[in-house]
Amino acid sequence: MVVPPEARAPSDKWFLAALSVVILSAQLFTEVPGPGGLHLGAPRVNGGDEPHYLVLLHSVLLDGDLDLKNNYLSVHMGSLQAGNKFARTSIDHHSSWYVDGVRRVWVELFQRNVFAWPRDGMGMPVPQLRPGVAPAIARSPEYSAHPVGIGLLLAPVLFPFRGTHLLEPLAVLLAGLATVLAMLLFHRLLRAFSSDTAAIRFTLVAVFLGSPLWFYSRSFFNEPFLVLCVVGAFTMALEPRNAVWAGSFIGAGMLMKPQLALLCVPLGLPLLLRKDLRNLVLLGVAPLLAGLLLLSLNATMYGSWARGPYPFYPGDFWDGAEGLALHPTRGLLRYSPVLGIALLGWPFLLRRMPLEAGTLLLAFALVFGLTAAWKYWDGGWSFGPRLLVPVIPLLGVGIARAMELPFFKAFAPRWLAFNLLLVSCLVNGIAVMRYWAVVDVPPMRLLAVALGGL
Repeated sequence: MVVPPEARAPSDKWFLAALSVVILSAQLFTEVPGPGGLHLGAPRVNGGDEPHYLVLLHSVLLDGDLDLKNNYLSVHMGSLQAGNKFARTSIDHHSSWYVDGVRRVWVELFQRNVFAWPRDGMGMPVPQLRPGVAPAIARSPEYSAHPVGIGLLLAPVLFPFRGTHLLEPLAVLLAGLATVLAMLLFHRLLRAFSSDTAAIRFTLVAVFLGSPLWFYSRSFFNEPFLVLCVVGAFTMALEPRNAVWAGSFIGAGMLMKPQLALLCVPLGLPLLLRKDLRNLVLLGVAPLLAGLLLLSLNATMYGSWARGPYPFYPGDFWDGAEGLALHPTRGLLRYSPVLGIALLGWPFLLRRMPLEAGTLLLAFALVFGLTAAWKYWDGGWSFGPRLLVPVIPLLGVGIARAMELPFFKAFAPRWLAFNLLLVSCLVNGIAVMRYWAVVDVPPMRLLAVALGGL
């Protein structure tokens, strides 16, 4: 991409600082109420995949390996390796094995009531298999049912806090800091497509406060770190000389979501069209290394380079696409109606900067299409369309162009746009402050209940 002169406009430092503070304010809310009933305190993981990523992180930090067996057993015995909420619980293990070439998960192989397991001479639980399961499964290492990137990438940062009660809240805090950094990079990206300060401010608020991205900024899911990787890659790609950095962001993202390798296509397309083979090669270095590492881990943990922790299960594309857009508890436009404005801006953006804007839209379309074609497009236990969160900013660029249009200078359309922004921010703001009680709650019901004080 080539950065137009207006992209070099001075940064809106005070606005960005204020927006950073608002994003990080979500870190103040905790599930356990304190004095006076206020839910203020150190951030904790809540559920879904979060505690299992925390177990993975502990395994890397404390054991220097990816075998989670002893880590999960320690959680059952009362350790904080899955977070404060899950200590001394019968939390299931997000682990997977391949049995006769078929992926099987822990709940299919082991008896779930861990407190009924016998104890060994050291008082540790002895895992009990379901009837008919080969005994060798209980003796084999226990590897994650998720990509291991989040543990590998964050371990160096959190190494000084290993084995302490600070690790959990600091891990969640890193998600918030990653979101803030992504927001700052996104501001730079927007400057490449718009010189309208008001439109850029509106877009920043819409994307980072008016979408589920804000909710995930105080979680320990992969998503906040993936947002940083995606936004970082496309921001670095504004200048061909930064191709190696763009590729490094994609390589890091692949360790958490291997399918992000697809984004090398839109990132490399401008370089290919300009026949800039040097930077095209530099772009591919980190993704290639990340891919080789993933294949090696697959062979080590699951017996074959072609077996990953979570295979692709085909589903009905059209059901997935409709669900990702409009499902009552997973639809993007349900949780962030302000993003609908982006759909108005994209035709004008593509007309103004067809190649540069086209790469962003292609990246969003690739991730959306792959997610829609997946059987589990809903993302499991999550808030809103979790699997689309990493590319929400790419879609949101269209908002900045739409808000420049003469149509949105008139009172009625502008009034509607700001009300859509207000509703979006309220829905996601309430969700992030009540994060423990919003999964599978339709956004309008959440808004009505919360505003009603019930």
